[in-house]
Amino acid sequence: ILDTPFHLLLLYFPFALLSDAELARAIFTLTLQLALSALVYFSLRLTGWETPRWFWILFFIFCVLNFYTFQAILSASPVLLLGLIYASMLFALLTEQDELLGGLLAISLYYWEVGLLFVLLIAWRAYKEGRVRVLAGFFMLSFILLLISFLWYPNWFIPYLRAGMNNLRADFGFTIFTSFEFIFPTFGRISAWVVIALLILAFGYEWNATTESDSRRFYWVCCLSLAISPLLGIRTEMENLAVLIIPLALIFSIVYDRWKIGTLLTIFLLLMLFFIPWALYFFSPFTNLTGDILYLFLPLFTVIGLYWIRWWALRPPRIWADLTKN
Repeated sequence: ILDTPFHLLLLYFPFALLSDAELARAIFTLTLQLALSALVYFSLRLTGWETPRWFWILFFIFCVLNFYTFQAILSASPVLLLGLIYASMLFALLTEQDELLGGLLAISLYYWEVGLLFVLLIAWRAYKEGRVRVLAGFFMLSFILLLISFLWYPNWFIPYLRAGMNNLRADFGFTIFTSFEFIFPTFGRISAWVVIALLILAFGYEWNATTESDSRRFYWVCCLSLAISPLLGIRTEMENLAVLIIPLALIFSIVYDRWKIGTLLTIFLLLMLFFIPWALYFFSPFTNLTGDILYLFLPLFTVIGLYWIRWWALRPPRIWADLTKN
């Protein structure tokens, strides 16, 4: 718990007021489920897609019951709250709610392995567009939280740094290096470095190609930043992949809108994403490799999916035929 900045831990302190630990966990889990519902809502709203009612229901069921979200809820991971913060940040940026964006930035500065690239992208965009009010919202909330935290626990910063360094040395969770080495013992580490290098080059190109006026490309690049983060060699947990709900919503919206068989294709992809992880978890013949395969499956699927729909995602429909899924 010390690897979370103390001034952000203050946001969780109301749960500590409950004397019954089981009740506190139950309320926190309910909070996570509500955050998940809001995350689904904002993820679909961000796409600008006139979402059919049936897909709202189907996507919500998928998000609640899929393997990765289930792991997050089971472990009561705050990553679902963080996912909601990320989606809200994108929404606030695109709707020019600058003070809100600044406040959300202030409380998003943890779990770096999940969204460091995403947070940097948002901050860079706000800077390039000269949004001074974002800084106002960020520093006001940060100042209040930091003041309270140092008055409460003046020496918290050193344990926080120590915990962060220990996390870098600890052998927990998953990385692309360990997963590739288990799956491909002969050349796994070299393959991991090749994948990381390609992802960094691709992301650098996409970031550099983003212009201030091109909000569609920026949204797509933000989704890409979340998708590649688990594949950059930093240790992370399985439940942290739940934030990929944000890019998955974009993928499904483009597939539905731009293909004649978009409805069937969307349902097929959704069912595939739902059943394959659970089937691997319960029936995989590769017992020792199941965790690593599950860890790699969703980020790789999301990266491939984002590049599959890239051309259509970056270009709005220009003719009537596009709108009718020509």
